[in-house]
Amino acid sequence: TGSDIRWKKNIKVLNNSLSGIMELNAVSYDLRIDEFPEMGFQTGTQIGLIAQNVEKVFPELVITDDSGYKAVSYEKLSVILVEGLKEQQQMIQEQQKQIDELKKLVESLIQK
Repeated sequence: TGSDIRWKKNIKVLNNSLSGIMELNAVSYDLRIDEFPEMGFQTGTQIGLIAQNVEKVFPELVITDDSGYKAVSYEKLSVILVEGLKEQQQMIQEQQKQIDELKKLVESLIQK
């Protein structure tokens, strides 16, 4: 996938990725191999996401073929996860700052 900035326009930083990530549910499942032999599905239990559920939250991650079947673009999901991780890290840093301030307050109260 091309990623050079020279190919892109209307660039916007993703916001609120974490809340969207929290709406996704990883699932395990078995593919209906006997009903769709032409698809060449792998046997055994698989793990992943349900495309219709992902589409409600991140429609950009879902591809629909000519027959209406949907697939998740997992390589694009990693971009969402990066932003979610950054949002989570910011929350952790803010919480740590509050913890440090509370520690100082408690220490000052104990010394009195």
